[in-house]
Formats: sequence, C-alpha cells, structure tokens
Amino acid sequence: MVMVYVPSGEFQMGTDDDQMKYSLQLCGETASRMFGPGTRCFASEFADEKPAHMVTLDGFWIDRFEVTNAQYQCCMEAGACTPPVESGSYTRDAYYGESAYDNYPVVWVGWEQATDYCAWAGARLPTEAEWEYAARGPESRIFPWGDIFEGTSLNYCDVNCELGPNDETVDDGYADTAPVGSYPSGASWCGALDMAGNVREWAADWFGPYYGRQVNPSGPYTGEMIVSRGGSWLDPPENVRSTKRGRNTTDFTIYKLGIRCVR
Repeated sequence: MVMVYVPSGEFQMGTDDDQMKYSLQLCGETASRMFGPGTRCFASEFADEKPAHMVTLDGFWIDRFEVTNAQYQCCMEAGACTPPVESGSYTRDAYYGESAYDNYPVVWVGWEQATDYCAWAGARLPTEAEWEYAARGPESRIFPWGDIFEGTSLNYCDVNCELGPNDETVDDGYADTAPVGSYPSGASWCGALDMAGNVREWAADWFGPYYGRQVNPSGPYTGEMIVSRGGSWLDPPENVRSTKRGRNTTDFTIYKLGIRCVR
C-alpha cells in the first residue's frame, strides 16, 4: 500500500454553525428528491457532529487508497486474516476473489477483521480524529476537495444507484464500488483518495460524544458502537461530508464498508 504523510497540526473537528447550514441545504435537496419539493431536514439529524472543537495531532501516515480485495487476499494467504463474510458485492454475485475486482475495495469485513488486516500490514486503524484530519486538513473543509459538493469527484448515489435517494444529474460511472483512486479530483489535502464515497471505512474509536479542545484524542475507553467514516457509493451528498459520523457494532459487515490503515 502506498501511504501519504499527514503532518502534525491543528484543525476544527466537527461541524460549526455555518457548515451546518450547508449540510441542511444538501440534506433538504436529498429529502426533496425522496419525498417531494419543500421537504425539510433538521439540525438534530447531525447533532453528533457538534460541538465543533479544536484538535491537535502528531504527524502520521495514512493509506492513500482504501484496502483492496487483492491486498486483503495477501493477508488471508499469510494466515492473518479471515475471509470476508460474503464474496459478492451489491450488484455482483462474484467480487472478492475475482481478478477483475482485485483493485476494488474489500467489503463485508467487520471491525476485528479490519483491525487484524492493519496489524498484519504493520499499521493500525485510524482514530476518528486522524481520519477526519486527513480528510479535511487544517482548513477544516466540508469535503476532502473543498467546501462545495462536486458530484464528479467521488463515487456516491448518482444516476446509476439503484437504492437510496439517487442524484439523477450526475453519472459517476458506477452502480456499486469503483476501483480505488478512480476520482483524482477528490483527493484530500494530503493526497488521500476516496475519503468521500466508494466505501465507508472503519475507525479505531468507540463512538461517543464530542468535548472541547483535545490533543491526540482516541475516543472513549469502552462503548457499544465503533465509528465508521467517509460515506459510500450508496450515500447522498450530506452523508459523504468529512464530519459525518457512522456507528456500527464490531461484528457488523455490509457491501459498503471497508478499510484504511495508518501508521
């Protein structure tokens, strides 16, 4: 795996009031497509992204791409990883183990499988703060590429998407996962790709509320849910923002959740 360096620094983690307004605008556009013009969204839907707070981090390395099927297969062959729960993807009966999809992101892996893979690769899962900093940078962008949504910069629920509130104005080329690194215009400030869309990515942290200023935070000591980040090919624009927080049990697996590691 090629890794990119994320230098030490400070950034605003979470969503402030101005960013919340834009988030609500995006959400309202999605809701209108689903339920008719004028349908509203409410700030309470994004309450777990507040309060916005300053975080200071030491430098670290992060995978430039999401972990691929071929890379995960190497871990399996080494006896350090167990197979994904399913071998297909959402639209493909055969996916994992098929050479045509070697460079596509591995899916159907739980948190412990993701942890095992990163350890085998000499790395670890990113903390939630590390993931968000790599995606947003010191300018605390809403998306990896900037503050305005660009449908051509990621794989999300576009005209090809059979599920969810698809956006019929954009064709990103895929109805499911795309090969990693397919959207260079969506690169984050440090050069990491697919940090919005394609597949969600496991983080290391238990899910918990935000607090004030922090230095190298690593989340709660215990919990019931683990954080996931980044949105997927099935998500609308408001759910691929760099501040959007997902949460799942450690044994949860699905066709839109994968892995990225850090050192």
